[in-house]
Amino acid sequence: MNAAPALTAPPGTGTSATAHAPAGQKPANTRALTAGSALMEAPTAGSPANSAATMGTSAAPSAPAAAHARPGAGQGPLFAPYTSLGDYTRAVARGRGPLPVFTGPRTDLLDGIALAEEVYSGLRTPEPCDTGVVAGGPLPAALNALIRPLARHWVDAPDDLPDTGSVLLVGAYAHLRADAVQHVLDAAHTTGRALSLLTGRDIHSLSWTAAKQYARVTADAPVGVLSELDTAAPAPQADVWLGADDVHRLDVQQIALGRVWRRVLFHGNGKDDQLNLGRFTLCGASPARAAPGMPGPRCAYGLGCTKPQDKLIPARGIRAAELVLANCFSGALAGHAMYDPKYLILLDALDGPAQTVLATLTACDGQRPENLAWLTATAAAGNAALAMNRQLRDINPYPAFVQAGLRSSGLDPSRPHSPVDTGSTGSTGSTGTDAFESPGSLRSPAFPSALNSPSSSGFPSSSGFPDPAGGAREGSLDADTDTGADGTGNGEGGPTAPYPPLHRLGARLSGLLDSGLLGPDYPLRPRLRALADTVLRDAVRTVARSAPDAGPALAAIAAETKSLDLALAHRFAKHHDDPALAFPTYFGERSTAGTPVALGTPCACGRPLRSYRRQGRVPAIADTVQTVCARCGDVANAHTGAVALHVKAPAEAAAGSTLHVVVEAVAPRDGTLNLGIVLPLYLDARVGPVLRRVDAVAGRRVHAEFTLDLAAQATPQAYYFSPFAVQDLGMSVSRVHFSVLPRP
Repeated sequence: MNAAPALTAPPGTGTSATAHAPAGQKPANTRALTAGSALMEAPTAGSPANSAATMGTSAAPSAPAAAHARPGAGQGPLFAPYTSLGDYTRAVARGRGPLPVFTGPRTDLLDGIALAEEVYSGLRTPEPCDTGVVAGGPLPAALNALIRPLARHWVDAPDDLPDTGSVLLVGAYAHLRADAVQHVLDAAHTTGRALSLLTGRDIHSLSWTAAKQYARVTADAPVGVLSELDTAAPAPQADVWLGADDVHRLDVQQIALGRVWRRVLFHGNGKDDQLNLGRFTLCGASPARAAPGMPGPRCAYGLGCTKPQDKLIPARGIRAAELVLANCFSGALAGHAMYDPKYLILLDALDGPAQTVLATLTACDGQRPENLAWLTATAAAGNAALAMNRQLRDINPYPAFVQAGLRSSGLDPSRPHSPVDTGSTGSTGSTGTDAFESPGSLRSPAFPSALNSPSSSGFPSSSGFPDPAGGAREGSLDADTDTGADGTGNGEGGPTAPYPPLHRLGARLSGLLDSGLLGPDYPLRPRLRALADTVLRDAVRTVARSAPDAGPALAAIAAETKSLDLALAHRFAKHHDDPALAFPTYFGERSTAGTPVALGTPCACGRPLRSYRRQGRVPAIADTVQTVCARCGDVANAHTGAVALHVKAPAEAAAGSTLHVVVEAVAPRDGTLNLGIVLPLYLDARVGPVLRRVDAVAGRRVHAEFTLDLAAQATPQAYYFSPFAVQDLGMSVSRVHFSVLPRP
């Protein structure tokens, strides 16, 4: 059976997701919420979701009541859940008491409300965005009244947004469709403007996200970084730091769930539904109802998780004011996500206590520089995602991170930082939950003054939103000086020349041999080194400019290059982990990205593509070209001037069936192309044929057909496959996403 991970606190922390009612008071829930439970029966209609009394006295039926009071806090709750829209509306109108949350039938939200009572100690007036807009139609008037103070001005539609100032996009997840708002995200990124989302999986989660914006994190909670990928020394700005070695040797679940965090960042590989942390996984599976017909990860089909159930960390269980999900696709917008929203880790985190969640819209190469940018972000910056995207521009020149929620109260001044805790000496002890309890006097009995302004069911209009600011566009992405028929770059030939240009070939050989990409024992290294020596020898002008000598020399170089192309292609077809295939990441991390250029051809998913050149920071790093889709991420990587690929394939196929793939290629030079497909290790399938060799004419499209025979036992989930091409030692690798469905 498919089940979301339970919100059970680790042993010894003294905390749980339990909603407590004082003695003698019967909760409205017909079944008590216990630690680890995810689903409850619906509360009685028209009553608060939990009918607990304050100070031991009975509460009136219409009065907000505690979802949870921290043991020993000595005062009432900060949040009050309501199942009835009418009661919620009256609570908002009163303008005093606990912050109302319209939970409706969503009893699973009570878990997050219970945990939030431990995260926040009082109320605040959040710093509003300059302009806000609601997507997907009008909101309930009471919810609108809570959201209205979160922006200074409001417009009617995304296209009406002005071209200056910070932006707040409001709407339930299904209404913030990528196709409708991606241009707003792109424009904000281009002009360096802060943009925040206020969202949730439905109107009830949106109500919960809105209420949390007015809460203030408890004093002295720590700031933490837990990274599976960062191998460098701990940064002094973090109170708790777990690097790559720590993540693989410590109980990450205990550390993540065993304390209240001011701000915490999780960094690892992953996708829509999960973030890997060594033996553990930050999981996005929610107890919310699944959408009919939507694909999901393997657990959606009753096959469990790739990690043991006791190693799952529910994102909604992290007790933090600000939570960062630094992995690919953790915050994919509606229409871009691979899976049912039930499994999207961003939405699960927003159902928990975090008032601000940073997640990634698409593929992201965030590393230590971005972790440090987040750590050093200040309240003046206003938007931590903006700081991280600025740092990312040299490798991901597009909006990668997005912020859900306004500036978190975790960025407000707190205490001086304590020495860095790497978790090696019982890190969950000295900074556990009990050490960060706030005095009851910090709570305020009234809403922030901003909420006492008149409510309105509609927003005033404003000026229009301009096209994204243009930058200096690069020239042709294939620009190169290698146009000489003799391969010396003298401008004496073109794409029909029978020999590979020496300058381009030499650069590719240097990238393979001298950059560190290939190890000393790589099987083709001796042949590559011999060819590099030959190219260097025959590039001398006494050979290259002497017709009787140049012809035979270039012919020999061309023949060996063609042979090595085939040898590389065979290795790629047989070894999915060949180190040469890692060139996009290896070279990309040592390059600087140029300005993206819109392409005329769409992605395999039908959405627009943008491409940009990555220029090596040192000569040994070959220049490459990366092509990105807002939904699919980086769908193509190639050496500059290499073969261009376009792939056609169905978006899904059932286990035991065959996926038909057409690879279309355009060569920059007449010659033989070596085409194939690489599969990830975890996909149980076979490619046929292993390799195709196609004679191409420069600039003309050729195509080759392949089949992916999916095993009957292939696990239903999202996958990708990677078509590749090799010519003149130039490599092109695409990535095509698809879903395997259960056998009919």
